[in-house]
Amino acid sequence: MGVSTDSMNSYISRDLKRQFSPKEGWMIEKTPDCGGVTFPYVVWRKRFGQTKRYPVEVVIEPSVSGKKVEEFATKIAAAKKAKIALEPLMLFVPTDADVSAIPDGIVVKYLKVLKVEDGQILWWKKTLPAE
Repeated sequence: MGVSTDSMNSYISRDLKRQFSPKEGWMIEKTPDCGGVTFPYVVWRKRFGQTKRYPVEVVIEPSVSGKKVEEFATKIAAAKKAKIALEPLMLFVPTDADVSAIPDGIVVKYLKVLKVEDGQILWWKKTLPAE
């Protein structure tokens, strides 16, 4: 079996492609090495001699704990120590997840296919308009 993020790969890739168009030169890599550290995804593009890299983390839980935030900070610090320049971290979480522990430097993206209700993660389908 796999972890819960395995089933989310197509949704996360779709959302990343919407924001970072491959037609504009953006590349989406799954679990690349960033100076000895790996992120679930890194979106990057090289233009005018500069490479921009956006690390992406995924948390499929009702809330993001302070411990997770510390893990993200440790990964980013290790990548910077290895002289890998990174843009702000992007974090994918279910819609309505508790993100109160996340500092301002992390960009939060909500997965529209998952929603947190009463502490449970549910598949969330859009309701059809009444006919």
